[in-house]
Amino acid sequence: MKAVPLVVVEEHHEAFFAWNKAAVEGWMPSGEVTLLHVDEHSDMSVPRLRRPLPQRTDVQALADFTYQELDIGNFIWAAVYQGHFNRVLWLRHKHKGAGGWREMAICARNASGLEFVTGKLEGTEWEHAADRQRMEFAPIHPGDMVRTDQPVVLDVDLDYFCSNDYPDYAGRELEISADGYRDFTENPYHFLRIAPGSRISAFRRDGRHYLRFNDYPEPPGRTAQVDEIPARIAALATQLRENGVRPELVIFCRSVESGYMPRDVIERIESGLRAALAELWPLAERSIHDLLPEPWRARTLARVAEIAR
Repeated sequence: MKAVPLVVVEEHHEAFFAWNKAAVEGWMPSGEVTLLHVDEHSDMSVPRLRRPLPQRTDVQALADFTYQELDIGNFIWAAVYQGHFNRVLWLRHKHKGAGGWREMAICARNASGLEFVTGKLEGTEWEHAADRQRMEFAPIHPGDMVRTDQPVVLDVDLDYFCSNDYPDYAGRELEISADGYRDFTENPYHFLRIAPGSRISAFRRDGRHYLRFNDYPEPPGRTAQVDEIPARIAALATQLRENGVRPELVIFCRSVESGYMPRDVIERIESGLRAALAELWPLAERSIHDLLPEPWRARTLARVAEIAR
């Protein structure tokens, strides 16, 4: 049996590069493809760019675009606009509001291709836009049917199994100048002071000046307890097996740097899920670092090595 490619990414916007690389090299189809997005978060913010999307065959430009233009919440619409997916299923343990299938579309708002509009678009000035890409979207829950009438790409953020309620940036500090410190401490309207949920504080240490992020007295809560993780992994594997899902490509996103994945459970989730999926299909694993061109490969590997120390 042919192995299913598995790409492990550190943060979720890197999936955009992995999808493009896979499509260029022929181990992921594009077009009428379902993205099964398994995640605590939708990651479907609409991108606002400083440069247009590059050609899908320009690997270096795609890497630059991934790290300089995208974030962990807006990469799916970018991939839909490229034509990679025409259906997105968002699997979450509990969705807010009404569910059901929705017909959606995306197109550029203007000729610059830097801003986009999304929605049904019928009855709007963008109804007949030449670059419009249509998409079916549905929120689904564990145990729901997964449509497999077209190829499936499985995209799993490991925070689906246990996520911090808000990003945990414990110990994250940024050194700033003395003038920057003075501005932050004395300006009551400093943009970082009033940004929603920022909770940034300034402090001095050994004659140097720093900002401390998410300076809360208690760590964030979690969406699941540690003893719930094995059952969540088993339930996903069962849902995939019972629906006959055999993906063209699997993405594992670790989400540690962004603060959503609790560091103390990442290894057991990653190894547990890898073992569960390997019982369904053989896996051919590689990391995002294996796919990236220089200098991004060196930069991402350096950061991973720094964390390991």
